[in-house]
Amino acid sequence: MKKMILVFLMLISTSVIAQQNNTWTPEQQEQFRQQMEAFREQMQQQMQSLKDSLTRMQEKLNNNGFIQSDEMHFEFPEIPEMPPMPEMPSDEGFFLKEGQDSTEVRLGRWNVVVNEHHDGEDRVHVYKSESDDECSNENELKNVETKFLLLDVGVNNYFAKGFSSSFPQGFEKFDPNPGKSWVVNIHAIDQRLNLIRYHLWFGYGVYFELNSYKYDTKSVIIPGIDSLAFSSGDESLSKNKLSCEYAGIPLTLRYESNPSHMSSSFHISGGVFGEYLLGAHIKTKSSTGKNKVHDDFNLNRVRYGITARAGYGWLNVYTNISISELLVEGSGPVLYPFSAGLAFEF
Repeated sequence: MKKMILVFLMLISTSVIAQQNNTWTPEQQEQFRQQMEAFREQMQQQMQSLKDSLTRMQEKLNNNGFIQSDEMHFEFPEIPEMPPMPEMPSDEGFFLKEGQDSTEVRLGRWNVVVNEHHDGEDRVHVYKSESDDECSNENELKNVETKFLLLDVGVNNYFAKGFSSSFPQGFEKFDPNPGKSWVVNIHAIDQRLNLIRYHLWFGYGVYFELNSYKYDTKSVIIPGIDSLAFSSGDESLSKNKLSCEYAGIPLTLRYESNPSHMSSSFHISGGVFGEYLLGAHIKTKSSTGKNKVHDDFNLNRVRYGITARAGYGWLNVYTNISISELLVEGSGPVLYPFSAGLAFEF
């Protein structure tokens, strides 16, 4: 399942890069134009061949008396026009200056300076221009903001009924180590809609949550049964981990204090989320080797809860609190998952 997620994210990142790189060199434009012309000629030949075949079939049917020629009429699709070429970058946004020991390149707001030092090594300095005119272009507000591949990293755990930190008696073996139980959220897409003057936004998207609960006991969850149970051995375990992956959709309201300068804006958001279990497995490691078993371990397929985050610029803190139970009802103790950590919005 993780391989499928990684492939999906690679496809998304590739499409994002392709969309952002929307300026071609003259050589690339000419090569693309030639390829499109060749494709158009091939399509024209195929369509003419199809038209000839259908005409011969019509003549045979008419000669054999099956139909009259005016009763059959074939509609042939038109060959599509060539798509427009991507726009070339304007000269105003590009600048190149070569010196004896340095080269400076400016493309839009980005500046790259390469200096050759006495030791023969090149030193590269990359920075953005901060002039008023350029900032006005950067801070152009849009009614729809879309970001890809955002990352959350934190710790996760679950608490007992009534949001108590006391673990249910008889299930102490299922109590994870809070300092070693990590969670990673990969937001494949995060989109926001302007509601009120760019200060209040409605947010939604798709993310993948990778949970890891680590235990310090010799007891291992037994798979394939309809209740939570454990098997214990005499051999100590250097790793005893339950991993589970979810796909989720968040729905939030977000406040921005300074929407014209997101990099220096305080923001706070809150809302709800829903998740679906993609897969789960237990992984153990001892002196005799490793063992990995896949099962659902009576985990709820669907879970939902509340989410909140706050931060400044690209750095945030977040928390997800589930109001649905971790396990299927009646299969074990009543537990509610939660996670908290840092969220990065580059």
